[in-house]
Amino acid sequence: MNSVLGKLIQKEFGRNKYKTYCNKLDRKECMDIFCDIYLNLNQSSEEYLSDRLLNLLRTVQLSVKISQIFFYITAGFVVGILALTLMPAMLEVKVTAMGILMVLYLFKLTEYVTNRYCDRDVRLVLIYKTALFHLLSEEGR
Repeated sequence: MNSVLGKLIQKEFGRNKYKTYCNKLDRKECMDIFCDIYLNLNQSSEEYLSDRLLNLLRTVQLSVKISQIFFYITAGFVVGILALTLMPAMLEVKVTAMGILMVLYLFKLTEYVTNRYCDRDVRLVLIYKTALFHLLSEEGR
């Protein structure tokens, strides 16, 4: 499972470029990534670059929102488990419902951890943002 930031980079530049960028980050070749992104976007129109920047902003907001709402998801999970425990129902129904809650919570937990601790993707997005800002500031001149 990739973070939403990693999915953005893959959507913008392709899965192979994403893997290449990750390898370059591991080798601390950030300037190479910047130059590649810059050259990739250099001939784009200002409108296209603005759309990419807006898409980037929305993706970053989604990443932050995933982290913010995880507390409420956890609270809902705990309340759901307690309610099922105290509910007078057949044991099979309780176990099935708790199993479903556990699977859903584990999915959300995986999504949270993936998006919370995606240092590599954050660094790639920052390089991408810098290239976009640089190109947009040149367009304004």
